[in-house]
Amino acid sequence: MIAGMLRVKNEQRWIGRVLESMLPVCDRILVFDDHSSDATREVCRGFKPVSVFESPFAATVNEVRDKNWLLERVEAEIPNGSWIVHIDGDEQIARGGTDLIQALASKKRDLPDAYQFHVVYLWDSENQIRTDGIYKQFYRSSMFRLNYGARFRSAVAGGFHCGNAPAPVQAAKCGVRLLHYGYMLREDRIRKWEFYNSLDPTNRAEGYDPRFPERRSYPHIVQGDIRQVPASARLIHAGPLELQALAIETALQESR
Repeated sequence: MIAGMLRVKNEQRWIGRVLESMLPVCDRILVFDDHSSDATREVCRGFKPVSVFESPFAATVNEVRDKNWLLERVEAEIPNGSWIVHIDGDEQIARGGTDLIQALASKKRDLPDAYQFHVVYLWDSENQIRTDGIYKQFYRSSMFRLNYGARFRSAVAGGFHCGNAPAPVQAAKCGVRLLHYGYMLREDRIRKWEFYNSLDPTNRAEGYDPRFPERRSYPHIVQGDIRQVPASARLIHAGPLELQALAIETALQESR
């Protein structure tokens, strides 16, 4: 069995295409909605195989808490040993990805605990991607074998950052690509940079450089968007800004 899980908040713009890209391969999809104020829940409920769970917690940011709560719901409904596709609410499985996911799930021998998908960051349009620094080859564990008892963890206090596979996990890279829409628009990048810094302003692992305190953490997200982080800057994780065209057929859904 292959099931899907997502933790989402205010993803009305993207969640429809995200779910459409998952449905060809997922028998069930379980969604945790973190107090969305838009139509995210309503869009999700328009898909029959999708179950939506509204957050029972206060509106505070804690990815570890939320994902472990959803994982318990997954364990209650999905057989142990099944494969779980766990992506974000702004990530769409690119063309050819569902066939590869099905093939990986059908393997009988030498299986890793998880598979890492290649996250491709759309930038300024649906036909352009960012390719400098970490954006060129960013992989994240986004499919794991359900193992009752394994739980999500975070290296950051407060559970702010959390991966998409419970620990411990041994993951292998694969050819599945995710089209990431969350940084595509300039206004979204600036808004997220400000939000992340309201929670995590001096995190060196996230790009904070004491030589340039005005850039704060996560400066690569807003490179070229604000004067503090010019496109020509060389950052800890990225820069200078480099963009490349994305073939339009890559972005098309298998289900469309």
